[in-house]
Amino acid sequence: MIWRLIDTDLAHPYYVTAADEAILEAFRKNIIPPTIHFYRRKPAGVSVGRTKKIEEDVNIKKCEKYGVKVVRRKSGGGTIYTDEGCLIYSITFSPGLETYDPLKIFQKTCSSIICALQRFHINAEYKTPNDILVNGKKISGSAQVRKGDSVLIHGTILVSTNLDVMREVLKKHKPVSTLEIESKGELPLMDEIKKALADEFSKTFGARLEKNDFTKYEKKLIEKLIQERYGRDEWNFKI
Repeated sequence: MIWRLIDTDLAHPYYVTAADEAILEAFRKNIIPPTIHFYRRKPAGVSVGRTKKIEEDVNIKKCEKYGVKVVRRKSGGGTIYTDEGCLIYSITFSPGLETYDPLKIFQKTCSSIICALQRFHINAEYKTPNDILVNGKKISGSAQVRKGDSVLIHGTILVSTNLDVMREVLKKHKPVSTLEIESKGELPLMDEIKKALADEFSKTFGARLEKNDFTKYEKKLIEKLIQERYGRDEWNFKI
């Protein structure tokens, strides 16, 4: 099966959050094939899970100080900080005839990431349900959303993220690390990490990847979602 691969690389937090939703909607309408999307956020962003409360998770004054944008995504999970040093992936597909099992999807995706990191001699371990640890510290987490038979799972890989800023803008903290710290100076290039991930996702999901761009439908929907949702404080700061 042929899947689409899109590499947006650096983009505004509002844009990439809208893009993931647009991909899911386009897939549900059979406009596009299953899609893997890579991106990084510039400026830096705090991504808030759909049910989380801003005042409990985010230091707004620190976000303003560092120019960090706050955006609320439609998937669940915790509140996270992302910047240019954080690689984000999303995978949009249908589990097919299998019964929807979110844990199984987390397991398959995290196993792919662990295999990709092993190529760079980074030994990682899976922590149920959706985290990846290196030396006991979190370097990757993921979340997913389901619409009908379609699923979008997306997550982060902390490559060279500024952990000092992360600790200032987030009120809740877990032990985290980055590939830059754990690789002890032998940090692979971002493009090398993307290629390794693409290869492993391809193996895991039995797909052949073809690089492409957003369709006209997706581009229009991205603009609409930014105007009506992700670019508006009413959405991002609700609850």
